Amino acid sequence: MDQQKRFVVAMALYAGLALLVWFTMDGSSVAVGGGQISVRGLTFALLGFFAARTALHWKAERIRAQKESQESSGS
Repeated sequence: MDQQKRFVVAMALYAGLALLVWFTMDGSSVAVGGGQISVRGLTFALLGFFAARTALHWKAERIRAQKESQESSGS
């Protein structure tokens, strides 16, 4: 499977997990750093972190592939 398809599948899975969180978790809160945050909000923050990390990795791989193709065609 190529990088583009893997990225789309990963983002779709993150969206599916976000929907599951929305429909299954309640809004109860936990103490974090002297404040309160909902369990749902904390879970969304973690999912967002992993989605952003996946997107950055995908973009970095695209840049590396472009550099490699330029280097091989330029030599």
